[in-house]
Amino acid sequence: MSALAIFYQRLVDLPAAQSACQLVGLPRLAPYWPGIVAFALLFQLLRLSSNTLSSLVFGAKFDALTPRQKYDWGIRVVSQVHAVAVVVLAVPIFFKEELIKDTLYGFDDYASRVYTIICGYFLWDTFVSISDVKKIGFGFVVHGLASFGVYILAFKPSLQYYGASFIMFEASTIFLNINWWLDKLGMTGSKLQLYNAVTLLFLYLTVRIMFGSYMSYHLFEDLKARGTQTSAPLYYFYRIANGSILLLSYYWFYLLIVGAMKRFSSKKLSKKTE
Repeated sequence: MSALAIFYQRLVDLPAAQSACQLVGLPRLAPYWPGIVAFALLFQLLRLSSNTLSSLVFGAKFDALTPRQKYDWGIRVVSQVHAVAVVVLAVPIFFKEELIKDTLYGFDDYASRVYTIICGYFLWDTFVSISDVKKIGFGFVVHGLASFGVYILAFKPSLQYYGASFIMFEASTIFLNINWWLDKLGMTGSKLQLYNAVTLLFLYLTVRIMFGSYMSYHLFEDLKARGTQTSAPLYYFYRIANGSILLLSYYWFYLLIVGAMKRFSSKKLSKKTE
């Protein structure tokens, strides 16, 4: 066993950590909490190093950005790495036998490792959103807190099967980040951005809006029918968190449509006047 693995296990075995996990009603969290903290720190390290890496890759175009744009660029680098990783890693969760047998309270180690990454990301995202709330608005803080709260409850265990469905939301994030980067690289209104925007809007509509609403309906129908281990406060927390995320998704989809219309209508107008 490596020194890192020994250190990790010592953190897991800390009596205070074991007691805290039991106290908050997350008995399965104990073997995974150091991983959540580690991933949050790794995501912050990636953000801090992203500017140097981006400058090497994009050169003068990146160097010409304002300090605020460079900060936002780093946030999106972290978002992109997380989104690509968890969308791919979440697919096998749908086929885990223990979770299929019990879609509400089943537990699987592989799924828990994926949720460790996700919780680490949303822990990092929540702190970043709080520190920047004056600039980005309270909606992102709500999204971060709600997402972290829902996914950390997977270690109760609770909704590990359904959680994979909502991880798929991150598929649209991949193209949302690309859209933002194309703007900053001077490719606003380009054919590449048009193709990306069409893909983004399609994924956002089908995955976040349609599939998200569909799975939310089945989740709460399942809880009504078999949710004997879900307390009333927890049920309503899921309701509020899920409702908040879906409402934000509807609102952000509207903003995406407005943004796309502005980009490409202005592009057509400029061509006509040339």
